[in-house]
Amino acid sequence: MAVSKKSFRSIKINMFFFFLLLAIVFWALTKFSRENSAKIEVGLQYTNLPENYLLGDANPENITFDITSNGFDLLIYKMKKPVVIIDVSKYFNEANKKAVVQNNSLREEMGEQIKYSGDIRNLSRPELIIDLQGIQSKKIPVVVNARINYKHGFKSIDSLVATPDSITVAGPRKLLDSISAIATKEVVLREVDSNISNKIGLENLPFSELNTKTQNVTVTQTVKEFAQKKLVVPIQLINVPKNITLKIIPERIEITCIVPIEKFGAITAQDFKVVCDYAQRNAEENFLTPTLVTIPKDAKSAEILHKKIDFLIFK
Repeated sequence: MAVSKKSFRSIKINMFFFFLLLAIVFWALTKFSRENSAKIEVGLQYTNLPENYLLGDANPENITFDITSNGFDLLIYKMKKPVVIIDVSKYFNEANKKAVVQNNSLREEMGEQIKYSGDIRNLSRPELIIDLQGIQSKKIPVVVNARINYKHGFKSIDSLVATPDSITVAGPRKLLDSISAIATKEVVLREVDSNISNKIGLENLPFSELNTKTQNVTVTQTVKEFAQKKLVVPIQLINVPKNITLKIIPERIEITCIVPIEKFGAITAQDFKVVCDYAQRNAEENFLTPTLVTIPKDAKSAEILHKKIDFLIFK
């Protein structure tokens, strides 16, 4: 069967590219089978830290060196950056609390882990000094983050208290110095009409290098039902000169406060003290200002209803 000129020309072109490709393959095999020198970069990963130590910030992440190998090996190293794992405890010196990988050991680590048996030259670091920071501890207070709405007629008689009220945090000193307190997760309570006792989680510490064994605290507060009470309290005068007689109008004053229901009958006018200080009188308008100086601990929102007390002077 006759072959057309067009088909013959196509065969010639295909054969040309075949032999060209074959030549390139032979050239590449020859080129990459030869030994060449090249600079290799490997990543460093630190593991197995000594107990009570953390890595510092100054540790190198990479190291470079020269090797001589065939082109195929060098190409693999270039295409995929090797990672060398440093067992820190292996090089930790308990006496001086330092970890140092000497030059010879460093070469051995590089060779073994990248599977290279030749000479490693021109290390970018003659030795590897590993920066370690000892773990310290510090107590920081717990701050309760709360939004509480009480049912009508109910109030707290003390502040919210966290138990424990402080926690121990461990970590590097420079990070410990940067924190002064830790907050609870937000507590939101509505229509509260009884004592509060809630287990609440703590917010995350700001740095992963810090840790604490305490994850939760118990938040408590005493809540009671209150009622308004009115009392009439005598006014006591102070700093009145001996050469004058002072008469005040009125001599007794009404006070309002709210008290716990169970304490309603127990709180009396004798538990309060109101004074007028003659030395602090308003001489122009001729009045004294009453001040509530003693309030029983169970009374809340105590208020004097009259703000001015008139007086007469008799000599």
